[in-house]
Amino acid sequence: MYSMSYGFGHARTAQTTIPCRACGTALRVERTCHEVFLRCATCRTTHTVGEYVDQMDDALESFMENVYCDRT
Repeated sequence: MYSMSYGFGHARTAQTTIPCRACGTALRVERTCHEVFLRCATCRTTHTVGEYVDQMDDALESFMENVYCDRT
């Protein structure tokens, strides 16, 4: 029932339009209690957000707005 929300109703996953560097499939951004990462459902690779920050799309930007982190 609550698999897609966490805490105050913020999503734990979101689909992006950012292509995976390994296979070209659009990546999904996910978060746990301690980290945020990008995952490819096709080739099952995981990537740090930093690897794709230069390709950040609206979905990733919106997702990151709801993640508490030190941005300094």
